[in-house]
Amino acid sequence: MDVASLAQSLTDWVVRVGSTVNDLPGTAAFGLGLFTWFAVEQILRRVMSGLRWVIIVGAIVALGLSVPYLASLMFERGGAAPLSDG
Repeated sequence: MDVASLAQSLTDWVVRVGSTVNDLPGTAAFGLGLFTWFAVEQILRRVMSGLRWVIIVGAIVALGLSVPYLASLMFERGGAAPLSDG
């Protein structure tokens, strides 16, 4: 099961439960809202944690590709240095 279908099924479940919340007693509705809030927060926390690792790995890969290139530009020895007549 991929993330998109998991998110869609959870969203459908929350909408389905939300449509029946008016028929629940107040304590049960509050508990359901608390559980839904907690579940959504945990899902977002895991997604953001995964996204953070993707960003970190992407930055490391980008630095790994650009640092050698920049070093070769800075320290590359071209032809002979021009002589000054000073």
